[in-house]
Amino acid sequence: MSDQNQSLQHKLDQRGVELKSLFELSQILNASLDVKSVLNNCLLTPMGRMLISRGLALAADEKGGFVIKVVKGLSSELLEKKIYFEHPFKEPSLLRDIPDEACSNKEFLLSLGIELVVPMLSANHMVGAICFGPKITKQDFAAHEFEFLTSLSNIAASAIENAVMFQRLEQVNRRLDKKVQELNTLFDIGKELNSTLDPDKILNILVFTIMGEMAVNKMLIYLQKDGKMELAVSKGAEVKPEAVHEDDAADPDKALIDLVAPRMIADDGDDEFSPWRRRGFQVAVPMRIQEETRGVLFLGPKMSRRPYKEDELEFLSTLSNRVMISLENAHLFQEALEKERLEEEIAIAREIQQRLLPGSFPEIPGLEIYGLNIPSRQVGGDYFDCFLSDEHRLVLAIGDVSGKGVGASLLMSNLHAGLHTLVQTGMDIRSIVGRLNDLIYANTNFDKFITFFYAEIDPA
Repeated sequence: MSDQNQSLQHKLDQRGVELKSLFELSQILNASLDVKSVLNNCLLTPMGRMLISRGLALAADEKGGFVIKVVKGLSSELLEKKIYFEHPFKEPSLLRDIPDEACSNKEFLLSLGIELVVPMLSANHMVGAICFGPKITKQDFAAHEFEFLTSLSNIAASAIENAVMFQRLEQVNRRLDKKVQELNTLFDIGKELNSTLDPDKILNILVFTIMGEMAVNKMLIYLQKDGKMELAVSKGAEVKPEAVHEDDAADPDKALIDLVAPRMIADDGDDEFSPWRRRGFQVAVPMRIQEETRGVLFLGPKMSRRPYKEDELEFLSTLSNRVMISLENAHLFQEALEKERLEEEIAIAREIQQRLLPGSFPEIPGLEIYGLNIPSRQVGGDYFDCFLSDEHRLVLAIGDVSGKGVGASLLMSNLHAGLHTLVQTGMDIRSIVGRLNDLIYANTNFDKFITFFYAEIDPA
């Protein structure tokens, strides 16, 4: 009877030690919000108690797999490798007893010397697992050890879930912080872009912003002009404007104009972007406005050698499109200035042309003379004239220059000047008209002509 009491007392003492150990471990696990730290403690405690020489711990990822986060007694090269449990189980199981279809990596785990898999369950959902090799003593795992591992895994599951949630919140916060930073950057750049209508300055803002934000020192910017993509900026790369066109038989302009979204070109095959890939560029970002690609930005690798992330490509796209709007505004402003300048010049030309036409008419008894010219545009090629060459001759002339606009008005002015000069010489009508014809012929192309009427009236 005393032996039974001693055995019972031993079991109670052992259970008390286990409970105390679980309680202490629970405090340790719940005090940490780091997944690796939680898993590390989950491995160390059983390995120390049960004299196990090797083990690994896994945490569930968002894609349905389990990633190795901690290894003990195994190669560190196993870290971050994925293990798949197609049919999650609910209690500690010997690996050899798990069906092959339940774990596609079963043979791999066995090759590592793993014998026991303990799932970590939260609301009947596996959030991780701890795996152990054999005991150093070569003894089998006892029933009370399975109970201990089950209790341990249940305690660890909530700690892991809290740690994973915390890490995800941290990632979300980091992404939000980065988005806020990007928005602030775009806001500041927007203010700079709004303060200038100089295309060169606008492009410099884009270049220096990207170099600062992405730590990139190799960049090309192409802008569309007359249906062709012309090299506008080259930083850190010796690329001649015509070099890409000489490289390949394919049409590189079409490849750029057809680009509608940021594209990683570093790992692509032999395609239309191979000329830029060969020159060390990794990313192509379209510069779009009104659903049309008007430019393309090429970037080389980051100085940190880190790959471009999806949110970085999104930022580059937003920035490039904003710059394209500013370039278009600058272009429209320059066009407006040019149009205003031309309108001012045409207004001056109209005023000069109006002065070439008679403002008043000679008063001659027995004759009533009046003329009016209203051009269809601001200036034109219609001409009439009426003046006294001397006391005995009244000159009447009507002309119509072919075409309209500034060209016709210049030819009309030439006709006016020639007529007044020749009339003052006292030549006869035939000579005047002949000399005028020679003058116009010498100063015009074959497709220009003037329909002309000339008369002299002797009032007496």
